[in-house]
Amino acid sequence: MNVLATINGLFPSLTKSEQKVAQYVEVNADEVVHLSIGDLSQKAGVADTTVIRFCRKLKFRGYQDFKVALTRDLAISQERVKAANDGETYPVVAEYLDYLKQANAQIDLTNVDQAAKMIDQAGRVFLLAAGFSGIVGRYFRERMKRLGKVVVFDGDTHLQTIDLASIQPHDLVIAISQTGNTVDVVRNIQLAGKLKAPVISITNYLDSEISSMSDLTLVAPPGHGKDSSELPPVMGQLVIIDLICQHLRDQNPERAKEMRDRINSVLIEGL
Repeated sequence: MNVLATINGLFPSLTKSEQKVAQYVEVNADEVVHLSIGDLSQKAGVADTTVIRFCRKLKFRGYQDFKVALTRDLAISQERVKAANDGETYPVVAEYLDYLKQANAQIDLTNVDQAAKMIDQAGRVFLLAAGFSGIVGRYFRERMKRLGKVVVFDGDTHLQTIDLASIQPHDLVIAISQTGNTVDVVRNIQLAGKLKAPVISITNYLDSEISSMSDLTLVAPPGHGKDSSELPPVMGQLVIIDLICQHLRDQNPERAKEMRDRINSVLIEGL
């Protein structure tokens, strides 16, 4: 596993003291590999026992095992940068490729298939998303249109709340949030629950509010740590959406073909 990515993914489920350790490690990973447990606890402002609990939350037996894994990950990262400097790959592209490999290993295709079935059987699909995830929501809406699904999505979360007023039990809600704790999205999921609508969540965190409130959760990796751009988590969400669309086509090929032919016909007539 990638240690920094795992820390990012578990961050919401850590205690406040453990989050202090996580924050220090993410920003100072290259320094942490040379620190004793006492040094790290002092710099993070916590007790030694907190560092130990933090390591065990990450499934390490102890602090030394944690440092060995972190040292290995940093070495791999340095090799990636060296390869980029040698002209093989730009560093940012190397980061994206590494992230996509993680996504390929982490995304649960069984859940993807279940999500596709829920979408296929639903009446309308209501999307909830804000910020960067709002961009993903717009992409999802356009992909669903081309597969013959009626999707309701407004970029403004207040309008999303109003949209939910018309929801029916046979409709479906899909919530998209990188952290899984976006306040407006959480509030609207609560509303959807009161209206008896099933909810699918797409997020980048293993343990989050929207996950606990959803009937089905799809999780992409959160990113790599302090130097990660905003794009990798969004890429993970987009990968999940494209996988869902692939499964939807496979589950209902007649509808997919009919919509493709109709769209082509309309576009040709418009030329």
